[in-house]
Amino acid sequence: MTEESKRSCDEGTSPLKGGSVSRREFLKIAGLAGATIGVGAGLGGVLAACGEEETTTTAAGGETTTTAAGGETTTTVATGGETGREVKIGWVTMTTGVFAGLSEPDDFLLAMAKETIGNGLVGADGMVHPITWVVKDSQSDSNRAAEVTGELITQDKPDIVIGGMTPVVNIPVAQQCEANGVPCVTYGCPMEPWFFGMGGDPAVGFNWAYNVFFSVGGLNDVYLGLLNLLPTNKKVAALWPNDPDGVATSDAATGMPPVLEAGGYTVVNPGLFTVGTEDFSSVINKFKAEGCECLVGTWTPPDFANFWKQSVQQGFNPKMTAIARAILTRPDMDAVGDIANGLCLEVWWEKTWPFTSSLTGLTCQGIVDAWEAAQPGPYSPALGLTGGAGFDMVTDVVKRTVDLDDPASYVEAIKATDVETIVGPIKFDAPLPNCALTPLVGGQWIGKVGSWERLVVDNSAYPSIAKTGEVVDRTTL
Repeated sequence: MTEESKRSCDEGTSPLKGGSVSRREFLKIAGLAGATIGVGAGLGGVLAACGEEETTTTAAGGETTTTAAGGETTTTVATGGETGREVKIGWVTMTTGVFAGLSEPDDFLLAMAKETIGNGLVGADGMVHPITWVVKDSQSDSNRAAEVTGELITQDKPDIVIGGMTPVVNIPVAQQCEANGVPCVTYGCPMEPWFFGMGGDPAVGFNWAYNVFFSVGGLNDVYLGLLNLLPTNKKVAALWPNDPDGVATSDAATGMPPVLEAGGYTVVNPGLFTVGTEDFSSVINKFKAEGCECLVGTWTPPDFANFWKQSVQQGFNPKMTAIARAILTRPDMDAVGDIANGLCLEVWWEKTWPFTSSLTGLTCQGIVDAWEAAQPGPYSPALGLTGGAGFDMVTDVVKRTVDLDDPASYVEAIKATDVETIVGPIKFDAPLPNCALTPLVGGQWIGKVGSWERLVVDNSAYPSIAKTGEVVDRTTL
């Protein structure tokens, strides 16, 4: 096994957790058996790179992939398809750390992408270009994200880099790529925290770095829509952290407070808190004293679990909540416990959304079906975001890049992106340069530990995304 292969296996490019599967089994569980896909290096290449025995796969049309006993792989592409240069895609994710829950689908999505791509992507030159993925774990830490991105650029020399999620990963990854002239697309960080966290000038933008996700303005609209669903006294307890997300969202001029105030709400904001705060008693007492019946804010999952448990213990019981970042996944909800029943949040992807993957051809429901057939446990919303803004996006860019040897040509392809993905249409036409916006609606978690259902209860911002339930006053549950 090469050192690069070892790094890839160590850092998250292994296939589905819980054991290896054959190509035929993978196609069956992923729901791809009837789809038109390229077959070649695919999943067999991933297995081989991590030390599996020698295997050879032959598909209709004469495509073969052979894995040598030492772990090296060689690929013969389909008859009639001329092989072009390899394209190396770097991927910085968050396999471990406080946001690791957002990376739960990573192995599954990578295995699916490899199997779908097979022997390569057909480029703008008409040639079949093998794709190599190099994955790095940011450990949900900004310094580590910068470090591994630097290593990726200098040692692995990727042609293009993708990275996500949150400002913790997206900003340092994009900064490293911008400084080193490497084309980059990050996903999962709102537009304003990313752009201004990068030190961006709206009149100039960036040369190499791009970002895909919703805007703070869109989040404001969703939160206001959620708060308006129930009758309350319109007093809002607001708590944001002293990090890029919190600073942008709490801004008195451009963030959420002026939007809520314009909507007739009184905002009770005790000031930014430090990530990792253990005792929230003082702010909880303030919210109680003000009689707040609503709650908005941004937390890490551990911080919110801590805050909410203390709130319940101390008798702070708002009717309506809108909790950003902290309760995006079912494991996050499990960590809070049954007292999380009825909490509301922004929803940036669900299985009921009306979109299709440009890479696999699967619908939102289809990719969830594939996930649930492949392994036990509920699906994560990161299936849609990472699958769409990550894999759909980057493969579409590679296919349209005119000169794969020229980094600037990748940038031109990024700029010209206009593609339907599993997370929605992506086009870099947002109000801020270098940004593309994805849909956002309002949701509510209903259930208990081990059994959570996330319903879309407000679709006023995107009527094309169907509601799947009506909001419930959580104090009645």
